[in-house]
Amino acid sequence: MLSEYANNAYNQRQASFPHLAKAEVQQPLSCSQRLLSIIKNEVTWGIFVVLSCAIALIIIWVVNSPVQWQLYKDPVHEQGLIAIIGGIFAIVATCMSFVQIAQHFFHKTHHPSQKRIMRILAMVPVYGATSWISILFFQSAIYMDFIKACFEAYIIYCFLLLLTKYLGGHRGVEEVILNHERIILPFPCCCLKVRPNVRWVWYFKVGLLQYSWIAPLCSGIAVVLNLADVYANGEWKFNRGYPYITIIINISQTLALYSLVTFYTNAKGELRPFQPLPKFIVIKLIVFFIFWQSVLMSGLAAIHILRNSSCDPTANQYCNGSTTGFTVEQEKILLENVLICVEIFFFSIAHHWVFSWKPYADGTFKILMESRYRFMNNKDDPESRTATTRF
Repeated sequence: MLSEYANNAYNQRQASFPHLAKAEVQQPLSCSQRLLSIIKNEVTWGIFVVLSCAIALIIIWVVNSPVQWQLYKDPVHEQGLIAIIGGIFAIVATCMSFVQIAQHFFHKTHHPSQKRIMRILAMVPVYGATSWISILFFQSAIYMDFIKACFEAYIIYCFLLLLTKYLGGHRGVEEVILNHERIILPFPCCCLKVRPNVRWVWYFKVGLLQYSWIAPLCSGIAVVLNLADVYANGEWKFNRGYPYITIIINISQTLALYSLVTFYTNAKGELRPFQPLPKFIVIKLIVFFIFWQSVLMSGLAAIHILRNSSCDPTANQYCNGSTTGFTVEQEKILLENVLICVEIFFFSIAHHWVFSWKPYADGTFKILMESRYRFMNNKDDPESRTATTRF
């Protein structure tokens, strides 16, 4: 079935876009054309800006060598330096993502799927802005985490809708499931033999969407507990709210990840024309890796690898007479959020290829999805299906 509608889609694409068919048999791009395409690429400019800023910081360090680090090891300079580094990566990544969103907007050929992609791409600006604000204002960190939790839950929902659109909607997903001899379950349930049933479509949706409700709810409860001074963010004290919130989100996230892997495993054949594996990996890394990174930081604080920083008031006037710099919680906020700012820069680079606008601009994805929808709508009408196949 997949090959049938894919071949029909390709033939239709050749008929609907004859200029593209001719372009495909043309000679490869010349060196000057390739160079021009690289220069026009927002990834090239993003890397160029980051490298330029890095070189500028190195030059500043060299001309002031030897640097007396004890003069800068204080809360004011440490936070300022981390804010500069995080801000550079966050701003560049945000600009790159805005360019990618604009490309989808100006080359919009399939609105239902591309609007989901644009929302997924917006994750980089949201994460960049909230992480940078957390670095600049420690008190806002827990509220920025709430915004991240709400938006990442929404992204999971958008990604599920995107895969559903690729398969022809809810009805298309049902047919994909029913065409299997059995439902393939990943470890640890791989030994179970489960017969396909349309209810599995709802199992996948519930398994994914429960995280879309639980994560924002738990983050909201964390904000309330923090205001009541009984949350203790990052501290594994079971007379505080942080361990319980983290455990609940962890269980919900594990269930969502398992549902997503199961859905992909059973639909990867039908999704193959849309190159779903890179999309799946990127979404998985952004949403789930960043959460576990936060848990790791809390664990490092718990075993005292992250600890209160010191400040020498005899060598640095910015210590304000205190021997203590940042608390362990402030160090955790700084390290966690500057890592996110750096990571989203690389995620933005990955988005350029994973969620590219080019398959939409040349009509490839549009024809594939429309062919799939027509196949689903006409499968009970032999005459219509025959006409579609001939077309």
